[in-house]
Amino acid sequence: MESIRGAYVNVIVDQPGRGLSRAFSYLPPKSDPERVRIGSYVLAPFGSQRLPGFVVGFSDQAPPVQARRLLGLLVDEPLFSESDLRQAEWLADEYHCSLGDALRCYLPPGTTRNVRRRVLLTTELDASEALAAVGTRAPTQRAIIEALFAAGGELSLETLAAELGAEPSSALRGLEERGLVEVRRELGPPGASVKTRRLASLAVPQETALAAAELRSATAPRQAEALRALAGAAGPLPTVEVNAEALRALQRDGLVSLRDEAVRRAPHEPGLGEESAEAQTPTPEQREALQAVSDAVQEGGGEVLVHGVTGSGKTEVYLQAIRQVRAQGRSAIVLVPEISLTPQLLGRFRARFGDELALLHSAIGAGERFDEWHRIRSGEARIVIGARSAVFAPAQDLGLIVIDEEHERAYKQDRPPRYDARTVAAERCRRQGAVLLLGSATPSVETYYRFREGRDGRRIVELPRRIDDRPLPTVELVDMREETKLGRTGTFSDRLTEAIGDCLLAGNQAILFLNRRGFSTFVMCRECGHSLRCPDCAVSLTYHYGRKRMLCHHCDHAEAVPDLCPRCEGTDIGFEGLGTERVADQVQRDFPESRVVRMDRDTTSTKGAHGGILREFASGRANILVGTQMIAKGLDLPNVTLVGVLNADVGLNRPDFRAAEHTFQLLAQVAGRAGRAGKPGRVVVQTYNPDNYAIRWASEHDYISFYHEELERRRQVRGSPYPPFGHLLAIHLSDPDEEVGAARAMRLGHALRELVQAEAPDITVGGPAPAPLSKLRGRFRWLVVPRGPDRGKLRDLTVRAIEALPKADQAAVYLDVDPVDMM
Repeated sequence: MESIRGAYVNVIVDQPGRGLSRAFSYLPPKSDPERVRIGSYVLAPFGSQRLPGFVVGFSDQAPPVQARRLLGLLVDEPLFSESDLRQAEWLADEYHCSLGDALRCYLPPGTTRNVRRRVLLTTELDASEALAAVGTRAPTQRAIIEALFAAGGELSLETLAAELGAEPSSALRGLEERGLVEVRRELGPPGASVKTRRLASLAVPQETALAAAELRSATAPRQAEALRALAGAAGPLPTVEVNAEALRALQRDGLVSLRDEAVRRAPHEPGLGEESAEAQTPTPEQREALQAVSDAVQEGGGEVLVHGVTGSGKTEVYLQAIRQVRAQGRSAIVLVPEISLTPQLLGRFRARFGDELALLHSAIGAGERFDEWHRIRSGEARIVIGARSAVFAPAQDLGLIVIDEEHERAYKQDRPPRYDARTVAAERCRRQGAVLLLGSATPSVETYYRFREGRDGRRIVELPRRIDDRPLPTVELVDMREETKLGRTGTFSDRLTEAIGDCLLAGNQAILFLNRRGFSTFVMCRECGHSLRCPDCAVSLTYHYGRKRMLCHHCDHAEAVPDLCPRCEGTDIGFEGLGTERVADQVQRDFPESRVVRMDRDTTSTKGAHGGILREFASGRANILVGTQMIAKGLDLPNVTLVGVLNADVGLNRPDFRAAEHTFQLLAQVAGRAGRAGKPGRVVVQTYNPDNYAIRWASEHDYISFYHEELERRRQVRGSPYPPFGHLLAIHLSDPDEEVGAARAMRLGHALRELVQAEAPDITVGGPAPAPLSKLRGRFRWLVVPRGPDRGKLRDLTVRAIEALPKADQAAVYLDVDPVDMM
């Protein structure tokens, strides 16, 4: 770590949402100035406030105004390293965010402002000697010494202040100068207190304790019992196991000492079943993939894409690649797009790597995330599994980052900083000499294009066969237009109904997929056609039968179903459309012998819910799983022989140039859940567009043909081409006043077009136009989409156009670099 150098300390004020990217210069604090380093968390005067901030450098150059002095360190140890700072600077520049926003990605999970201060005795004197050293003229210092000795030598500053009835800052400074106490500052767990347990142990030899117990047997039997219990124990006992009043008395008499011990909060994420700790013998294709990783490691870094059909053994490649880098003493990070994938992956990884594993994702508790982060930072945990933000985990001597299901949109963050974890991972690997290993059965078109070009040492390995040459499932397309002509308008076509019945009769399991949750996707008056909509968002409300409420899936607005139509006062209120809740209800009605579980955002909102649902299904206690896209990938369940896709057209007509690609990926992935063991698999896809190229190629498990057709369609678009042949930005504008917002969007669009015409005529500017989701949480939304062949020029002109707006207007604008969702 770099210690202080230069007369001034450069500090980024830690105020989320303020957009303060500029560092402010301060004089170092009067106390312990030599402890201020890059990454230090300090308290700084800022205007009339005292705010926390991050130290990002030092300077000898005096600021233009008189520098104020830092008030001190908030945390003893730096929160981030100088290399973290350099990558955060890259992140801020790459994704057009403040440096403060970028730095927070590298900090322990949760808020950084929860700083704990602990007061510890540092003297070897006993209580009477310490009090004599203080003297009689410092009553507060004496009170502190007495309280610390009574507490076993350590108290939090908050507890000490409560006991004294005042903040003892000056008294503590005096005791620190005498060498009697030390005040330690450290980052507290976010959103949770430190989990500790109080332990009691003997403060005297065992023989002395037993003699004291004998003397107290008649007069203080509970104290005697406590002494005997402690004397007979192999070590300290939790105080909850001993009478509290007896312990306090024994502590006062110097027979017992009490102390707090930190307890690790380990995430409880059991796997879906027993997993083998033995590595499997790799197939020839897997060996080729592992050799590619090994070569990249030897070369000091690189990127490898494993394109393998579903069930081809990509996870085994990940496991053995991690074993390679661990043999060299280096760490690994594994990113997964969905929390629902972690229970099964965790079982496999834990069987191979045991306690070397740490878990980082939002579904575990704040305290658990905090403890896991510190295990990673200390080097105790050398393998990290987590969702998108785990790309910033402080893994020591990083050797490998694995990105499973690399095509997933979940790797793109939708709030500042709007980073793409795949891009961040590639940059981190480049900086640290690590290998980036990407895996997918349906890689994104941009990724596959880059690897097919083979530039910058990128390697691609194909796994075209399932393990043991198991066949891919057969896929049947059901043309729902023909079903409708025949008067079959139910949830399930005749073919799917028959397939479900056959599956259950054979004792197998089925997955039914629909990418819409809820019971009814909209509620409509059948007399006038009015659809009940969210008052703050431009979307229909979805009816949830279990909660008996209509909900907005964007802002969580909720209301009861009205008895009368608010437009015509009609009474015929209908529940239209199909969601996973209704599907589960319909399955139970049509197949009363079935045991149905449902997996969507509604059923997985509580801690451990993902794993609980999957374990119920994997164990066979349920035989039909109904769910949204979280069940479409990664799951390897040997008894699943049928997958039913209820509406393949959901999302196909989204106003997004990647709509066909997303449809293909979703269908290919969910189809891949069937027939993964020795039993043949069957997939029934219900669609109104059986001739669409994305649906057709997905039904044939033909990624390469889809890839070439999609490439050609993007190449032929008018104006600047779409990725991978060009680059894309999205400028989002919003305002509670529709006219004000529209005028601002027009000004920005005009300014950008003027810059483009003057400096880069090969850039195409789309919009401004109302966003597809034109109103969200009470704000009207507009979209400007510039695209062009030169990414740097595109970003430069766009940022200049935004910064030319008045400051007040800029607050309502954000730039999304490499957007994945155009809604």
